[in-house]
Amino acid sequence: METKQTLNNLVMIKLDKENDTVKGLFVDTSYEPERHTTVTGTIWGLPNHLQYTGKANLNMPWDTPLEAKIGDGVIMYYLSVVNALKPKESRYILEDGERFVLIPYQFLYAIIRDEKIIPINGYVLIQPVENPSITRERERMKALGMELIVGDKRNSNEVIYGRVKYLGTPNRRYVDENASDEGVDIAVGDVVVIRKTNDIPLQYDLHQKINQGVKLFRVQRRNLLAKI
Repeated sequence: METKQTLNNLVMIKLDKENDTVKGLFVDTSYEPERHTTVTGTIWGLPNHLQYTGKANLNMPWDTPLEAKIGDGVIMYYLSVVNALKPKESRYILEDGERFVLIPYQFLYAIIRDEKIIPINGYVLIQPVENPSITRERERMKALGMELIVGDKRNSNEVIYGRVKYLGTPNRRYVDENASDEGVDIAVGDVVVIRKTNDIPLQYDLHQKINQGVKLFRVQRRNLLAKI
């Protein structure tokens, strides 16, 4: 299929192969689709520009630059793929055994260009780390010949710590006037704090290939709580 120009903020993506086998064993992808849906592919078509109206539920929910290019690899929201592949949606094409889907630009998390991972749509990719205060105490006790034992005190309100691994361009503004990327001064290598409810993996463990298989959380700048 030739590359295409698309409309209405839609991106045409050639999906990578289905995640229906692991080490040669068949996987039932209908069970827990959020873990098995193919969320990676190659950009095959783009609009000339992104439409942002500043109105809720009309075009883009935020104002962001069109950074993706034809031929870029891409990582996207699993449910956008699930919905695109539904027969009633008619947002997919099957050609010569290949699957092409039309996905709204706002559901793309990152592009991959020249083997470089570039977050888009205001996302930051962070690698989870231990609470720095616990790490310091662990090292202090190790120097004394002791071992720090930390109990499992997780709960729904717990925060998560992570190190910024990949950082892209901030969004310019949001439909939600209370949201903003302004003042979120972070750099690759910074340790940041997010809510437990924002610890959503870029890819689930079973099929993870990005970042050499090391888990990454994807969170927009506006949802970061603090930098340590």
